[in-house]
Amino acid sequence: MPRMYADHLFESLPATFQGEGKEGFTYRFLCLFAEVIEEAEDMVYGYDILMNPNKSRIEFLPWLASWVALEIDENWPVEKQRELINSAIELYKWRGTIKGIETFVEIYTGLKPVIVEPFESGWRIGARSTLGVNTKIHDPIGDVHCFSVIVMTAEELSAQQKQLVMGIVEIQKPAHTKVIHYEWFTIFWRIGINSTIGVDTKVGG
Repeated sequence: MPRMYADHLFESLPATFQGEGKEGFTYRFLCLFAEVIEEAEDMVYGYDILMNPNKSRIEFLPWLASWVALEIDENWPVEKQRELINSAIELYKWRGTIKGIETFVEIYTGLKPVIVEPFESGWRIGARSTLGVNTKIHDPIGDVHCFSVIVMTAEELSAQQKQLVMGIVEIQKPAHTKVIHYEWFTIFWRIGINSTIGVDTKVGG
């Protein structure tokens, strides 16, 4: 390969420097550093790939993440790392908001949580009226800057999956706020939505 690249370099020279042919000093001199130049050129031509989160090598992802001030866990699935880096700028616009937290969790876990703030938790028939889920009896003043997180899934989450969601929420929420409650819902029988026996529906107490 170095000699082939040396051929390329030699043939790119003006004719006056090719007079001695490939047996002359000029060609033999080019062979000395052809490999180094070829590697440097490959890096330059491949720079656009390194800068693309969808194509860059795995080991470059933390470096790309640092460009957008994003900390990623190298233990996360690679495809999720790429998606988060791609979405970082848009996510920063919404960081610390309900939309930002919900979107960040959804990108990584595939689960979109519902963020419920205290002032929205009042009893509303047909909208929010399930006692112990989205309705409670309390003094709302005590819940200033607090919120609840509700996650609904077709299958029960493992303890590890729950810890993952909780960890992401803790990182993304504003520092002065506090999560007062996590609720994990497994959605079973729902006609037209979750009603396939043995797939997303089960019979039990």
